[in-house]
Amino acid sequence: MIKLHFGRRATVLVAVAATLVLPLASPCRAGEPIGVPAGSRLSAEKPCHAGVLSTRVHGKSKERDWVKGRVTINAPASTVWYSVHEERKNDPDLAYSKVLEQSENVATLEQKFVLLPMLGSSVCVMKDTEIPLQRIDYYLLKSDHFKAMEGSWILTPKPDGKTTVLELNSHVDLGIPVPRWFVNATLAKKIERRLNHVKQMAEKMHAGVVAEHTTSAPEKGALP
Repeated sequence: MIKLHFGRRATVLVAVAATLVLPLASPCRAGEPIGVPAGSRLSAEKPCHAGVLSTRVHGKSKERDWVKGRVTINAPASTVWYSVHEERKNDPDLAYSKVLEQSENVATLEQKFVLLPMLGSSVCVMKDTEIPLQRIDYYLLKSDHFKAMEGSWILTPKPDGKTTVLELNSHVDLGIPVPRWFVNATLAKKIERRLNHVKQMAEKMHAGVVAEHTTSAPEKGALP
């Protein structure tokens, strides 16, 4: 049986691991322009639901060790890409993030995350690789707490160009004997919350751009 203080430590580590599902990436050079198709229409979407990943996509981890979330966002991929990066920058648990090495669309980052006072903090070195407007892959190089941490953000535009499916899958190994079901259940909730946050940001941004485009367009028949 896991002791109470051990369980609290595991809970905190899982929570922090969930905030690391996207390291502070290199500047989103290709993702900054926000392209919005004229006449885009917003509609309500159901919240995402996270569950165990059905296929192994990274590293040597087992299929049951992965957690996956997915949400449909009423915004083009460029807006979603930008929102993913902006959401990560606002992480309150991040004490600092610095680039150790960087090349085109690849970065090695050192990040310090603040935990509970009794536990101190956690420093992680992550490798981050981007395919602009398509996906972000990351994995842990070293950490003073975690044994493994890896995952991907994947953007899939729908044929209409007005909506984007955003997926986030992640695997975390705390390095301590915590039941996998507990880790996955906690991580699933964090992934669902983060995806829905990105959805809200992207749709709000997209709605604002569409509204601005509509109000600035000249009325039919009006003089230029």
